[in-house]
Amino acid sequence: MPVAEARDIGDPPPMTDILAAYQKATHGRDVAKIETVGTIAGEGLSGQFHSWRDGDRERDDESLGPRLETTLRIGDRIWASSDGNVQELTGILRRRALTANFVDSGKFLSAPDHARFLAFGTIGDRRTWNIEVNADGGEPETIWIDTENGLPLRTEYLDGDGPTYVDLSDWRDVGGMEMAFHAVTTDGEHDFDTIVQTSSVKIGGPIDAALFAPLVPRRLIADGAQTVPLLDDGTRIACVVQIGGKPYAFLIDSGSADVLLDSHVAQAAGIGQEGSLEVRGAVRAGGLHVARLPRLTIGNAYLDNLVISTIELGSSAGHMRIDGILGYPFFAASIVQLDFAHHVMRFGPPGSITPGGDRIAIDTDRDIPEAVFRIDDLDAPFIVDTGDSSPLLIYGPFADAHPSVAPAVGTGAGSFVGVGGSDKSYATRVNSLRLGSTTVSDQDADVIESKSGAFADRIDAGNVGLALLRKFTVTFDFAGHALYLERPGM
Repeated sequence: MPVAEARDIGDPPPMTDILAAYQKATHGRDVAKIETVGTIAGEGLSGQFHSWRDGDRERDDESLGPRLETTLRIGDRIWASSDGNVQELTGILRRRALTANFVDSGKFLSAPDHARFLAFGTIGDRRTWNIEVNADGGEPETIWIDTENGLPLRTEYLDGDGPTYVDLSDWRDVGGMEMAFHAVTTDGEHDFDTIVQTSSVKIGGPIDAALFAPLVPRRLIADGAQTVPLLDDGTRIACVVQIGGKPYAFLIDSGSADVLLDSHVAQAAGIGQEGSLEVRGAVRAGGLHVARLPRLTIGNAYLDNLVISTIELGSSAGHMRIDGILGYPFFAASIVQLDFAHHVMRFGPPGSITPGGDRIAIDTDRDIPEAVFRIDDLDAPFIVDTGDSSPLLIYGPFADAHPSVAPAVGTGAGSFVGVGGSDKSYATRVNSLRLGSTTVSDQDADVIESKSGAFADRIDAGNVGLALLRKFTVTFDFAGHALYLERPGM
């Protein structure tokens, strides 16, 4: 008799019974060695995946079109490589990975105190128990378990402005365990779903120890530190780069997870574009593609063999006409110092510049710098975003959760423009914002009211933007997981 029939339909069974049903259906156990191979398709691209687990060591390789992603776990330490941009995870992606491993290994089945019942759910005509699982030091993950047969039909986790779902099917017996060979990952925008199909699973057998060697990061190729002038129209900062010997103006944007090139510039330069990807800017939208760029030159330095994104930038960059955006791959490969007082950018390979001022720890798990600042009497994570011309943005979910921090002031509604469109906003004034040893009082800010897109993020409280960062000399040291803020003249 299914567990659900043993009690009232509205009354969930004990957690131990739910986990026992899951265990019985999957025959889950902690497997020391496992190797999995399959294919990936989505967003107009296709590729393969290959994963290995050997005790407390695990590696996952994924290719999707030109993009290559690798995750390496040694015990509780996790590194990620995105097209050669390597970082050790320290923030939300590390926490999410800890819980994912807790679930995938089956260890959660003997830890009912790490799970709680959330609600009943439905997927198609199937009724589910929705339970939240969290590893020690992890991030919550929700598992949707079929009440009739105990199989997990879906996993769910928070990703930016809302949940992402992984729907599981095509269950097969592998060495006495039931494993899902088909998975569809979606954030609800189904045009951008990713489909993973497993082709083979091997349990036991030798695994080459060299697979778990440290990942080698990409580094800016330069003879020491460089200095280039800032292009500054008062709202945006940019610099001149070269592609194929031709100069282009690129926005310097620490809040961008990519190096982006205007699609018209890509076409004129003969750069092929692939795929049809989702961009979460001011709104969720399509129009994003990927491309290979042999070399990007900044000053006398350069980055080789970049995988970049292309999109029609148009007027989304503000008053300054730009041809592209210098984002995460540039910051990840360099140490970058923005000296607004002298209108220059200094940069070079990691370690080539000695920064001054307050050292503030940052997470770069999501390919953007996230730092904890104190807003009124709350410590909250903010994106440090040189591509945002405003001094301070507060996201709607944070404002809703803390209404006293960001009350509406003045009259009328505004509009905030970003990549992909615009969002409604209202003006507010923050009593105090502490950045390292500096406290800014009575700071004007805008609250973005959108319920989706980058400015409806539920992980961060908002953005600290360019108008506020101009008060400092700012140094980004992604390799050292640090941001430095120095007041000029101090």
